[in-house]
Amino acid sequence: MTPFTSNPIFYTHCSVLTTRPIRWFLLLALCLCALSARAQTVALVTDVKGAVVFAPERSGKPVALLSELASGADILLDNGASLSFVYLQSGTEFELRGPAHITLGATAPQSVAGAGATLRSSVVAAETARLQTTNGRVVLGGMVMRGPGMDRFKLLEPTGKVLGTRPTFAWTRPPGAGSVQFELHDEGSDKLLLSTSVQGNQLVLDDSLQLQPGVNYVWRLTLEVPGANSLVRSSYFSLSSPQERERMEALRPGPQAPFSDRLIYASLLEQGRFLSEAHKLWLQLAQERPDLPELRTLANK
Repeated sequence: MTPFTSNPIFYTHCSVLTTRPIRWFLLLALCLCALSARAQTVALVTDVKGAVVFAPERSGKPVALLSELASGADILLDNGASLSFVYLQSGTEFELRGPAHITLGATAPQSVAGAGATLRSSVVAAETARLQTTNGRVVLGGMVMRGPGMDRFKLLEPTGKVLGTRPTFAWTRPPGAGSVQFELHDEGSDKLLLSTSVQGNQLVLDDSLQLQPGVNYVWRLTLEVPGANSLVRSSYFSLSSPQERERMEALRPGPQAPFSDRLIYASLLEQGRFLSEAHKLWLQLAQERPDLPELRTLANK
């Protein structure tokens, strides 16, 4: 009898069993690599007006402000619509007006139909390589406050880093509320630097108290509520270094600068943890463009 190990049928069968899983694994790996490369984010939407959607065969969904655009994305612009997006690595911004159909390349868009894209460069747009993105949105920080009475008693500024050297402390109080007790501490040592009662909703430090760049400070407000527990709110801040302040001020676009420049600058402020400065700009942009719900979300954080 021929040993079973020399049976050609056995060897053929074993070969199929052992090689087929390997082939499927390699094929799956190649597909995943291809999908990963194909879905690589290359650009960020900095302005959108009118009907702008991804091609129906892709998703047909509207293109939203601050959404990521992957290489190979097909985008359709209706008549009168407009779209601006900036390439994250190069900082080169493109503007489009509909009707148009484009496909996003790795470094520039290709026109499929209609008007082509117009290239626009700016100092602020060139900084987009510093932005980090996730899940289709710029990762924007910020302090979210919750709890009873938070909407009526909350801290406005400063939070995060401060560009100036003399921060202004501002907050809101419930109507008819009395004075608040203000405290300022050095976070590292917990040393009390200032404690005072304030009648209004704002406090400006006098020149006798010198704050140092790079030091974390905590400020705290206590509001006594008749017939209830005291309400306490606290936040942190630090002064930016002179070099960081100089850099951010050099990038600051003027009030008449293009919308996308001011949007990018607000994003850079937020990612740099200049939260109070960013919030002021989000509010301005949201008031300017009430058609963009994304800005309302950022302004109301």
